[in-house]
Amino acid sequence: MTEATFDLIEDDTGNLKLLRPGEEAVEKVRIRRAFPWSKPDEFISIRNSEGKELLLLETLAGVAPSVRETIERQLGDTIFIPTITRVDKIDVTFGFQQWHVQTDRGPAEFRVQEREDIRFLPDGRYSIRDADGNIYAMRPRQEMDEHSRRALGPLI
Repeated sequence: MTEATFDLIEDDTGNLKLLRPGEEAVEKVRIRRAFPWSKPDEFISIRNSEGKELLLLETLAGVAPSVRETIERQLGDTIFIPTITRVDKIDVTFGFQQWHVQTDRGPAEFRVQEREDIRFLPDGRYSIRDADGNIYAMRPRQEMDEHSRRALGPLI
């Protein structure tokens, strides 16, 4: 899609309306990021209120600046993925890991059940899913401070 083929209008309550030439306006559309999450400006899905995809933007590069700002704000408001900035300690007991970390949203403590819940992403970052299904992002290990690298040593 190019910037000339659609527009997004946000009302006072934060609901979005999708406008496309020659088509009816669609009220209460949702913005979702498709995978891979390692490329946050690519593959953005615009869906109706029932979840049906109306548009898939391969990249935000050609989107009008005002529409891009709306999309980025909506994604920021709906996707909550704290980024781990420091690993204080990881206790490994009874087959699970209890993580004590600092994030960009404040301190957190969570449990990781399986080693497979720590995923290495192609860009060097990590995606960590806790026992409750929450997702955390973590920078590449070599970018973490020395204390964090030591705490991560046996796991990553």
